Amino acid sequence: MITIIGNIMKQVRQTLQKEVTYNAMINFMGHPTAEEVYESVHEKFPHISKATVYRNLSALEEKGMIKRVPKLGSGSDRYDKNTHPHFHAKCRNCGKIFDVALPLEDVMGKAKVMDDDGFALSSYQLIFEGICTDCRSKEK
Repeated sequence: MITIIGNIMKQVRQTLQKEVTYNAMINFMGHPTAEEVYESVHEKFPHISKATVYRNLSALEEKGMIKRVPKLGSGSDRYDKNTHPHFHAKCRNCGKIFDVALPLEDVMGKAKVMDDDGFALSSYQLIFEGICTDCRSKEK
């Protein structure tokens, strides 16, 4: 009986921690790093460990609730609440990541990329690089 109650309490705690992590993630503007999500969660729930937040971000990604944007250069991986197919741009000065609105027709779903060995495209990652509006205005 105690084991059953302990397991139920553990599941409830894990679900609440995942919900807290997800809520912090969706309240971010932009594409936060795991560290930024942890800092946001930790402000409100100081008992949640960094490992728990990182683990929950991975679980949320596996469930398709968020997307991971792999690190670019020396930066950290970032996370995106927009799970629809889209492209990203990275500012060379400040490192911010932005969504780019471009038509995606025939990129995925309709078109298949095949090479001589039978490679079939299942996903893609296209990241534009430049200087954002804020950084350009600071240069003037």
